[in-house]
Amino acid sequence: MPFATSMQFVNPLYLFGLLAVAIPIIIHLFNFRRFRKVYFTNVRFLQELKQQTQKQSQLRHLLILATRILAIAALVMAFAQPYIPFSNKHSRIASRNAVSVFVDNSFSMEAVGTNGTLLDESKTKAREIVSAYKSSDLFHLLTCDFEGRHQRLVTRDEFLTLLEEVKISPSVRSFNEIIRRQNDLLKNEPNSRRSSFIVSDFQKSSFNGIDFQNDSTVNTYLVPLKSTAVDNVYIDTCWFEQPTQQPGKTSLLSARIWNKSENDLEKIPLKLLINNQQKSVASIDIKAGMSTTVELPFTIHQTGPQHGLLQVTDYPITYDDKFYFSFDVLASINVLAINGGSENRFLNALYKQDSSIQFTNMNEKSLDYGSLPKYDLIIFNEIPIISSGLSGEIKKYVGNGGTILILPAYNADLTTYNNFLSSLNSPTYQKSDTTSTKVVKLSEESYLFRDVFEKSQAKMAVSANTDLPKVNKHFPIQVPTSSLTTPLMGMLNGREFLTLTISGLGQVLQFAAPLDAAFSNFVQQALFVPVLYNIALISHPTHSLYSIIGDNKAIRVGTTIPEGDKIFKIKSLQGDFEMIPQTNTSGNMVNVFVANQIHSSGNFELLNDKKAITSLSFNYNRGESDLTSNSTDELENMLDKAHLDNFNILKSGQKPLNEVIASINSGTQLWRYFIWAALILLLSEILLIRFVKK
Repeated sequence: MPFATSMQFVNPLYLFGLLAVAIPIIIHLFNFRRFRKVYFTNVRFLQELKQQTQKQSQLRHLLILATRILAIAALVMAFAQPYIPFSNKHSRIASRNAVSVFVDNSFSMEAVGTNGTLLDESKTKAREIVSAYKSSDLFHLLTCDFEGRHQRLVTRDEFLTLLEEVKISPSVRSFNEIIRRQNDLLKNEPNSRRSSFIVSDFQKSSFNGIDFQNDSTVNTYLVPLKSTAVDNVYIDTCWFEQPTQQPGKTSLLSARIWNKSENDLEKIPLKLLINNQQKSVASIDIKAGMSTTVELPFTIHQTGPQHGLLQVTDYPITYDDKFYFSFDVLASINVLAINGGSENRFLNALYKQDSSIQFTNMNEKSLDYGSLPKYDLIIFNEIPIISSGLSGEIKKYVGNGGTILILPAYNADLTTYNNFLSSLNSPTYQKSDTTSTKVVKLSEESYLFRDVFEKSQAKMAVSANTDLPKVNKHFPIQVPTSSLTTPLMGMLNGREFLTLTISGLGQVLQFAAPLDAAFSNFVQQALFVPVLYNIALISHPTHSLYSIIGDNKAIRVGTTIPEGDKIFKIKSLQGDFEMIPQTNTSGNMVNVFVANQIHSSGNFELLNDKKAITSLSFNYNRGESDLTSNSTDELENMLDKAHLDNFNILKSGQKPLNEVIASINSGTQLWRYFIWAALILLLSEILLIRFVKK
């Protein structure tokens, strides 16, 4: 930012002293009127001498007068302390300064700069900033942690003490959050000259836009730091191909790895550990600036909570080399069939033969509503009329994360059906259509159909040669535009044979026909077993594989509620950390909140008193893993587009930062030059009086 050309004064009242220039003028005017006698031996030269001495005397008097006037003016200007401010937009110098300094201590500041890590450099810059101010000024230290003890103005010595305690933190703050926090604190000092500084590497992931109310009375300075290298390899995320993991069956974990460097990398080892035992390993090649997805198969034989860890090796950014996740291996899945009449023999044949599924039949007339929350999947098996009582209980069940499957009855009361489905924002049924048709389309991306067809035939799943169900009659499914419905099986007439709708925290699956040979031959198809089996698998509510530290989102942990004086506890597997989370209940679903109490990544257990009920995992925010930073030009363009005239960028250079800031705070001081000018003028007057002849 260029310096302004207009001069300002610290003590402008001293400029009235310029009236003192009248004193030498008055003295000289009186001195010009004095007459002196001059004796001549020869009056012949009188006229010539008179003309010569009068010209010399006038010139000498004018020079002396000018030096005296200029000397007085220079002294007055020196006492008025003139300066050229850094910018016309900056406030004039005040008696006290209020200064806020943000020191970026996010993980990216572990990168190496020219003088150690970027965090070390940022602390050095912060010290230089406060040293540019007086000890009587007030200072505010802010870090990514937004700690309570950093929410006040302190003395310079206390600021330096707090600065020494700053360490790398998993917290990440955006540019907008930082500015808002600094301005909120500085607005309490309206009578001070208010300034804020942001010392950071200005990563693009955090400093990617401006969305705050600018306070033009606060002068803000950006101090960019630059690392010597931006290379980093990190694990971004992971997920399972199957929604539910079962004992003794192969699970497939996918992981995405990023190479944020300028070089292609080869043979990078990736390890998978489950419960501290290595289960799989892969060697990966990643192009520069690209990511790759790796599939890691493994088998678990025990049931219950499982703790996973993915690991790569990288330097110097190491916080993102480990990725923690956790999951449950189910002992069984609880399925309930609510029958409108007799039990369905096809459902019995499928579910009762599988030891991993606990299958129960109940008649709608003898249904125990209190037992519904314990089931993972509830099947409406040809219920003629959906009563208001059943509708209310099932709506609550779905809203809390339950899954229902609807097999409409041949004599279904569509009014009660559609009232119930509309309350769930799900598709409704129309009157039966007796026109024969055929299933011709499958949602191959859905988990229901994965591994049903061989990989080489995956694209031929809906070809003319594929044996798909024939439909003799059905209840057409009318999908509302506002619903979150996914078609899973489509028919030749353009209608859907099977849909899945997200409703609340749960799911609603709907067939267009019951499992009856009079309606379709679906139960006779090879597709019947994997589809119904996979519906049971996706019905079990699970929490996410991991949470991000600092997100503070609710974590669903099932339906178990502590009884009596028992409480939930979250405990680190290393045994060095334990906390009591905040909990709330939404229907039958229990959520826990960790707030900002977890600061280190790792695997944890959720304990109900002393019994582990599930596993939890927390990872650091990967937004810090991409070390790409905004250049000075990019920052300037960002500020210019937002018209932030009170923002300036302090570019690093040979000059110490405290000298740059001192120049900014007080402008270019000119009083020294006027003192020297006054001395030179007084010396000139002495020389004129002594050596210039009268």
